Parts: sequence; C-alpha cells; structure tokens
Amino acid sequence: MELLKLHHDFISYHKENGTPFILFQGGRRSGKTVSILQFLYMESLTHPGTRTLIVTDTYARLKESIFQDLIMINRSAGGDSRRMRIHFSGGTRVLFETGSDFAFVYAGRDVRGYASNFHYIFFNECIQYDARTVREALKAAGPGCQVFFDYNPYTRFWVNDLYETAGNKLITTYHDNPFLSDFVRRELDRTAAAGKDAAPGTMERYLYEVECRGVDSTLSGLCFPRHKAVPDEEYHTSPLMEILACDWGALHATADPDVICGFRFSSDAIYCHEYYYSREGGDAEMAACLASIPFHRQYLVYDTATEGAGRVRSLFARTGLRFHFSPARKGAGSILTGIRNLQPYELRITASSRHFLAEMENYRFIQRNDTLQPVDDWNHCCDALRYAFDLWSMLPAQRKKC
Repeated sequence: MELLKLHHDFISYHKENGTPFILFQGGRRSGKTVSILQFLYMESLTHPGTRTLIVTDTYARLKESIFQDLIMINRSAGGDSRRMRIHFSGGTRVLFETGSDFAFVYAGRDVRGYASNFHYIFFNECIQYDARTVREALKAAGPGCQVFFDYNPYTRFWVNDLYETAGNKLITTYHDNPFLSDFVRRELDRTAAAGKDAAPGTMERYLYEVECRGVDSTLSGLCFPRHKAVPDEEYHTSPLMEILACDWGALHATADPDVICGFRFSSDAIYCHEYYYSREGGDAEMAACLASIPFHRQYLVYDTATEGAGRVRSLFARTGLRFHFSPARKGAGSILTGIRNLQPYELRITASSRHFLAEMENYRFIQRNDTLQPVDDWNHCCDALRYAFDLWSMLPAQRKKC
C-alpha cells in the first residue's frame, strides 16, 4: 500500500518520540484524514489488539468519509471482508482479523463512562467540536495513548491553544497529496489562480488561503481575533475621547439584551468597556447607568431598531444629560464593511466586561452557500462597537478631542 510520504514520515517521527498529540491542519483534499487512517489501519494489523476511538461530528461524515476511506485503504492493501469488517449492529465499529478494533463516538454526545484504555484517539474534522467533547473523549485514553486531530482552518481552532507544542503540527496542502484525480487538482489550481493575488478580505482570497494553502484566512474564524483583556483603570483613566453606543434588545422580553458600551479610539487600538448588558432591565435601569457615567458631553450613538428614537427620548427625559445623540448608520453590507474596517485595530476590553469578552470568543464567520457571513449571535456589544467606530470615523479632528 502506497503511503503519503510526507505524512508518513511526520507521523513516524512523532510516534518514535512519544508525542502525545499530533495535529494535521490543511486545505481541501490534502490527504489529512486518509494519512491518519492509513496509519491506524496498519497499526491495527501489525499490532494485534490495538484499540482505536474515532470521533466524528455526524453519522453522515462517518458513513460518507471515514468508512469510504477505510474501504479504499483495505482494498488498496489487498484486504477483503475477512481482514476488516464494518459492523452496524450493537454499536458502529470496525473489527480486524487481528483482534484490533475501531470504535466511534459523535461530537456533542456525552462520552463519560465510555469504554476506556484506547491506544489511539482520532478527532476527525475536529474544528466542529467544543472543549468539553474533546476533554471527555480524552478520558477514554489508555496508558501511552496517542491522539490525532485533523481540520481545515476555516475558523479559529482552540485546540491549538491547548495541545499544540513545538513541531507537532503539520500544515499540508493538496500539493502534498499525489493521489488526487486530475479533475480535483485542476479545480484547486483554478481556485489558487483566482485567489493568489486577490485583495485581502475577498471570498477569492479566503478560498485560496484556506482550501489551497491550508492556513488561517483574514476572513476565517473570529470576526475580531485581535483582542485582549486589560485592567479597567486603563480605560477609565485614558485621556482619549469617549463615545457611548447602545444596541437595543426589545421593549418586551426577548432573547436579545439591551447593551450600553463605551469606546475610546487611538490610531492602532480601541479601548472598550461594557457599562450595561441585561435582558431583564429597561429604560429606568439604563438611565441610571448613563447617569452614573462621568459626563463630558459625550456622543451617544444608538441602534435605530426596536423603537430606537423613542427609547432615546425616554432616556433623555429620565437623565437630562445632553448627549450628542446620533442614530447608527445601517444598510446593505454595513455589517461586513464595519467588521473589515475594525480588523486592523487591537481591541482592548476591560476585564470586568465579561459579556463583551465572551462575544469576542464566539462572534465568528460562518459559510452560507458561497459567501461568508458573521453569525447572527454573540454580536450585541460588537454591534455597538461598529456604530461607535462609524461615528468616530466621520467626526472632524477637532471634535475627537475631549
């Protein structure tokens, strides 16, 4: 059976050195999954009694990808149904004539108490999982267990932060896979040609970087990857001008919160503070919050949705604070434009702004059909940020001073 040499050498090196976690990050059709399955197949035949747990996100991926790859590998190695048998009754599993076996579990399923003492665990397309799924499945590891992760980098991959160590990750592309059909290779070559010199932030560039180069893209993953928590004092003692921004939920209870955030802008960073975030409050609570903020005739930009103008009048009547009230500018494409305009800045968010920080870790791009769109969730403080930045960018220079 012919192996993908680059991947084979990579796995062999880390197996000999006892590396517990091996990560394969790569583009479409770069051979990540096949390489790992080839290795696990050979281990199951050459080391009787080898036990492997494979984690997939859905049964469809297991049936259409993992099983098809295993059947191809077994056939190319001259095997038949006696050497490797796929069983669907009594729990999906693969049995080998050597007494080795593959067991399977799906991402999101509670795997506590699952059979343990596995020699290998393989997280396929693990970009789909959360930390709990991975940690629970790792409890099934036996002594000396080796763990494989593979993924396409179209979103921020948190497993890197937990398990990546020096040299244990291979970034691979379709050029490393000698077994591609001519049709697929031509298709990827066309994608590469269209995106190599395309402008950052375009779909063509995104597809080139993720599918062809196998690396993170400007548009991939978190909408605002450049963020960090800073002490509250760093915000409140800053001499920079402050702009307040509101994002409304609804006057009556909904799943969306009412949000008031403050922002201070420099040439390369934006300082952010969450003043108010509640799904159960109302105008009286928000007015009290605004009244507690040191007042320097700030601008307050407000969401025009959910009776926005009426809510502003209510807040003004309750506080008497003469903010420079300004409605947020909206329109087709304004969300994507706002996100892209903000990406060059580092967002420095006060440590007490727990909802804002949570949004930063969850507000991400998803692919719908052929376009990338930010998910319509975890975006309330982020919407306020867009409104404030849009207003700040339009103010004359003399008004950007306190």
